[in-house]
Order: sequence, then C-alpha cells, then structure tokens
Amino acid sequence: MGSLTAMSKPTPNATELLPPTILIVDDDPDIVLVLHDLLEHVGYRVLDAGTGADALAKTKTTSPSAVLLDVMLPDMDGLSVLALLKQLDPMLPVIILTAFVEVAKKHASLTEGAFGYVTKPYDAEELKALVRRAVGVKHLSIEAAAAKQALTASEDRFREVVQTAPDAIVLADGEGRMLSWNSAAERLFGYGAWEVLGECLTVIMPERYRADHERALARVRTTGDVRLKGTIVTMHGLRKDGREFPIEMSLSSWMSDGQRVHCGILRDITARKEAEARLLQQQIQQQVLLDLIPAMVWYKDSHNRILRVNRRAAESIKKTVAEVEGRSTDELYPEEAERYHQDDLEVMVSGRPKLGIIEPYQTGAGEKRWVQTDKVPYLDTQGNVVGVLVFAQDITERKRTEEALHESVEVLRAVLESALNGIVMVDAGGTILLVNTHFERQFGYEPGELLGESIERLFPTRCRAQSPDESSIFWVHPDDLSSTRRRDLVGLRKDGAEFILTVTLTPQRTSKGVCVVAAINRIHESS
Repeated sequence: MGSLTAMSKPTPNATELLPPTILIVDDDPDIVLVLHDLLEHVGYRVLDAGTGADALAKTKTTSPSAVLLDVMLPDMDGLSVLALLKQLDPMLPVIILTAFVEVAKKHASLTEGAFGYVTKPYDAEELKALVRRAVGVKHLSIEAAAAKQALTASEDRFREVVQTAPDAIVLADGEGRMLSWNSAAERLFGYGAWEVLGECLTVIMPERYRADHERALARVRTTGDVRLKGTIVTMHGLRKDGREFPIEMSLSSWMSDGQRVHCGILRDITARKEAEARLLQQQIQQQVLLDLIPAMVWYKDSHNRILRVNRRAAESIKKTVAEVEGRSTDELYPEEAERYHQDDLEVMVSGRPKLGIIEPYQTGAGEKRWVQTDKVPYLDTQGNVVGVLVFAQDITERKRTEEALHESVEVLRAVLESALNGIVMVDAGGTILLVNTHFERQFGYEPGELLGESIERLFPTRCRAQSPDESSIFWVHPDDLSSTRRRDLVGLRKDGAEFILTVTLTPQRTSKGVCVVAAINRIHESS
C-alpha cells in the first residue's frame, strides 16, 4: 500500500466548519415544521422538500449529510426517490419516514439502500440518535474517500479516522486478504488485529457466503466489474466464538499504487432486526385484533391516505389489506372520497369525535350500500392529532328493512284514510297504536291527538273489567284470534258528550303482541 508518512492535520475549509445539513422530504407541512424545529435545536442545518423532484434538485446543489424521506410523496414513490438519491450519492444515508403501512415495505426500503427507518408517530430521542449516527457514517465515508485519494501521504490521519470510527472498518486487497482491522472490528468479531491481518475475509463470514464471495473477487480481478460498490448489503457475520449475527455492510473499492483495495464499513444490526421482528409480531397481532372487530376499520392521515385497515373494510371494496394500505381514497372510491375527507378533516381540526354518521358507499362491484360511521381523532404520543380512526358498520339490511317498513306504514296509512269507517288499533294494555282521521273526527279530536292515549279516554265505562270475573272488551285471549265480535258501546267525545255506536272488534297478532282493531259500523241517535 506504499510507505506511511505522518502529516499535520490540515486547516479545515469553510465547508467543513458548517454544521451538517439534513434534508427533510415530506409533503406534510406540519411534520416538516416539527422535524425542522427538532433538528435545528440540536445544531443541524435543515432544508426541506415537498416532492421527489425537489429533493433530487436540492441534493445535487447542497450535498446533505443525511436525508429524512417520507415513503409517500405527491409526485413519485418514496422508494423510487431513494434509488435516485443513491445514484447521486451512493454513500448518502437516507432514513425512511413511514407510518403504519405494510411491514414488507419497510423491509424493502432497508434492503434497497436505506440507512434506517422511523415509524410515525416517532420518538424524538430515537430520531435524533439515528440522525446523529447517519451523519457520523456520512462524515466517515467523506473522510475515507478523501484519505484514499492520497493514501500514502495521509495514512496517519486515515488510520486515526478508521480507529476512532464507531463502525467496524475492514480493508482487504484484491485477493480478499485483510489489510486493516480497526478497534470496532475487534469488538464486533472478537478477533485482535494480529489474528486476522493477512487472513482471508472468509474467516468472518459463514460458510454459505464464501463461494459467492470468491466468485465476486475473481470477477473483479478479471473484469474490474465492482457491482456492489456504493451499495449497502445485509448479510451475516461470524464471530470468533462461532456465533452468527446480522450485519449491514457499506462497500467501496478503489485502486492504490496499481493495487485493488476493497473497503467494508460494517455495523451490527441485531438490535434492529429484533426490533423489526417485534414490530412485525405487533402488527400481526394488531391485524388479528382489527380483523376480529365486527366493523370496518380505517386509519387515515390528513392527506386522505389509508395507513391501516382491517380485512372487513378491505373486502367491502373487493380488495386485500395489502392493496388498500398506503393508497389514497381518491384511487379506491373516487366518487365519495372528497365527501368522506371533509368529515375526516372536521374531526381532525376540532379534535372531537363525530358519531352516528349515516352515509352511503359503493362496493368494488358497484353495489350501493349504507354504513353507520363513528369517526374519532388519532393522536400521537405528544397529543397532536395526526389522523382519524373510522369505525363503520354496514347497515344496508337495516336500511332496507326501515325503508320497507316505512313504505308499508305509508300504504297502511293510505288504506286507513281511504276507509269510510272510523278505525282504531289498540294493544293489550289499551294504548291506541293506530287511528284514522275519520275516527278522530267522530270523537271530536284533531289529527294525531289520540295516538299513544288510552282507549279508556273514549270508552270509559266499557273498556275495563266491570267485575273481578269480567274482562275488558278490548282484551283477547292470546290463543283465540278468531273471535270477531260486534258490540254496541257508549262513546265519550272530547267535549264530554256521550253517544252510542256499534263497533266490530277484530283481534290481530302483531310484533307488539295481540292487538284489537275496532271499526265503527254505526253511530246511533242519542237517547
């Protein structure tokens, strides 16, 4: 690798004196404002972009130290932006900002080059720690890049950077023999530098990776094709005691004095993998609970995007949970989306629930149905409203029953009103359930005055039992529904005048039990 020459540390230029720049890429102004304040407070220079195109433009002109990237942007998918950012700067740490979307998307973002992810609503201390680590890795990669350009002249400085780095840094030659092994690598793998320098990299990798590793080195020696340069690889490392553990490795490669040098920056991601497993288990458990709720459940953000949904809700529009989560309602049911969104915004702005909303919706097959909806604000750990939880019960059958009942009542009312006789229906307790206008007029009452009143008001002397052995004439034995009777009764008008009338009493079985329908056949002259 050439001779080692000690050099004094150069004076930093103006760019090095500036605080690290963090680029926030999110189209939600509230989230941007909170993140902006949080990061500026701890000393970072903060820029923001609301679209993927804006993010790419600012990355070209400002060279940020780290990027916080939302997975859902108005102009392109966040993972597409991630890929383009990595093309601009392969060593740029990108932290994904994600909500309760499908877990597989989170895993995909990490394997496609993201430095890490933070779930909304996020923990402020966790976020600051992750940003601090990302900035450190970026700084380290810049230092390493600068050092490799003049490796012979600045090897002392390079060694200082490498030895004090929090991540393991391993250098190897074109044959895969280790040239440099820092203190972090000693802690990570359990080997001292004297044990591994000159040994093959296969010493620290499980058997299943070794054949592919050897083929890759042979390809680089033959063709110079360094396919994984500038990428982040997730695999497993092998400790001295034989234990495997998950690692994330950033790879680079360069020529020095005509010799190929490979560099790997490695970090132990055991804790992250365990956290991901716990998160996955929690989400599976949450989904099971959501699916047990006998209602359609939706969790939507302020941009009308569905972040979480249960199976009943997804199936109501002929889709799976995976097909619904992360999508806007404008895509799923465009005709009703705006009206629903206005209700959602009302709940989020007021911070108060809105209950018992009756509204129609259209299924994926085009069928119109009805739901009764309760909407409640969803709060983050700081008590800020970040979305709305929607619980919707399908009441289509109830609606149809109510409509049919209303229609039958209207038909019955029309029949009653068209009858030439006065007609009244009385339940077993003597309460008037139905009465037509003709009957009310014959007793001197205005329309609607008699509903809910006792029949005793109209027949005070004949509607109750006259002796312990006698029953009211309006009472019918539940097993005897064929005993139609004709009676002459004394009626009492509203003005107190009595008159004699002949009525036909017919028992009927209804949802309220046995009732009696009385039809006036004749009104007699007063005696």
